[in-house]
Amino acid sequence: MTLIDGEKNGVYLVKGMNVEQSVFQMRLKSIGVTDGSHIKVIGKKEHGGLIIQLGKKQIALCRNLASGIIVEFEKKEFSEVM
Repeated sequence: MTLIDGEKNGVYLVKGMNVEQSVFQMRLKSIGVTDGSHIKVIGKKEHGGLIIQLGKKQIALCRNLASGIIVEFEKKEFSEVM
């Protein structure tokens, strides 16, 4: 599944990335979206992007980028400090 399919407040484990442009892939890696990292979906718009939490950072992602992040469901919630 991809991150865009995730539910609000769900925690997901990043399995890989299928992003078209290497510039975007490098940017995602620089903010901490790497294989094995945990992502919590904070907010999600039906036809828009989403807000994710990586550690203590909250980041907005457009729908196209989020659909290129391959994830696996971990759990429904996690503690505020990862």
